[in-house]
Amino acid sequence: MRILYFEPIYFDDMKQRPQQIAECLARKHEVFYVEPTISLMRQLLKGGRSFLGGTVYRGSGLVRMRLNGILTLHKSLEILDLFGINSLSEYIQIKKLADTCDVLWVGYSGWYTLVRLLKDKPVIFDWMDEEELLVSSRLLKWTLMRNRKRLLRRSETVFVTCMRFYEQLIKCRKNVYHVPNAVSLSFLPAKKERPPKEKKAGKKIIFGYIGTIAEWFDFDVIRYILSLSSGYYVVLAGKNMQPVFVHERVKYLGVRPHEQLPRIISHFDVCLYNFKKDRLIETVNPVKIYEYLAANRPVLAVSSKETELFGNYVMRYHQKEEIKELLSNGIHCPFASEREYMEFIKSNTWEARSAVIEDVLNGLDRDG
Repeated sequence: MRILYFEPIYFDDMKQRPQQIAECLARKHEVFYVEPTISLMRQLLKGGRSFLGGTVYRGSGLVRMRLNGILTLHKSLEILDLFGINSLSEYIQIKKLADTCDVLWVGYSGWYTLVRLLKDKPVIFDWMDEEELLVSSRLLKWTLMRNRKRLLRRSETVFVTCMRFYEQLIKCRKNVYHVPNAVSLSFLPAKKERPPKEKKAGKKIIFGYIGTIAEWFDFDVIRYILSLSSGYYVVLAGKNMQPVFVHERVKYLGVRPHEQLPRIISHFDVCLYNFKKDRLIETVNPVKIYEYLAANRPVLAVSSKETELFGNYVMRYHQKEEIKELLSNGIHCPFASEREYMEFIKSNTWEARSAVIEDVLNGLDRDG
């Protein structure tokens, strides 16, 4: 099967769901990974990657490509495109390839204006986020919400990452599949290590977080943890988009290569998922918790419909004041045995998720 695979992130960015699934599918199929188009306007204003695009071959089953954006406006301006011509140049560039593909995979609502021009091809929508919650431009928010509604109508099959999306769609349509996020096998320990020793409150404990630090990051939780004991330290690893939190027991590691993250996590006594309690938290199926658990580290997470799915493997709080009691009970490894750990890993790898997707694709192939 030939899959034209439209995504919101560049392939060489921090490895996330789009790249993981693309690589898994490319083991059996031809996958053409289409990165976001960079408009000439954006390059002139912000610099960075070239608007010219190009194609890179990454193995027998995977091709990475980006379309030329010289005639393309920024997505936030599409609301002004009354005649729908903004994606015409992209359509001309990709139509010949699209005609040879069996299915269109779409991981971002911003691609709808191009996808709607590629008629007579089944569309799979991988609904990962409420994208309008992740952008600041009001024009872009409106565009993404409008596009998502239209893309859902255009899609034959929809994969969703969170229960909220699944419950919303299953009431009104067929072919909806709940496929949460997962962990890469690269996060498994290279060698069998003894689980961390139990630590009790009052001892020196490192609380760690990996991932982007943006407006959803709850610094009040960090303040509260530091107030509980002079032996509590916090380490933050990832891109920081907020004012630096200055404290003698807080350390920023900055952005680190993906391959270093498992080793960094192994030094954490407690791993943090301290997002703010808002609408966004109910739509995020957190990859980082799978990664924390793959390292067999204790996890402290804000309570949400998605973190509840991890059951007793994580310590959950509704209000930050509950953290004190959770820690007073001692800090334990999440898995009681090696067998329990391996069963969790086996069920929650990207390969396991892709096997579910593979079954759906095989059904499309038979129907076709």
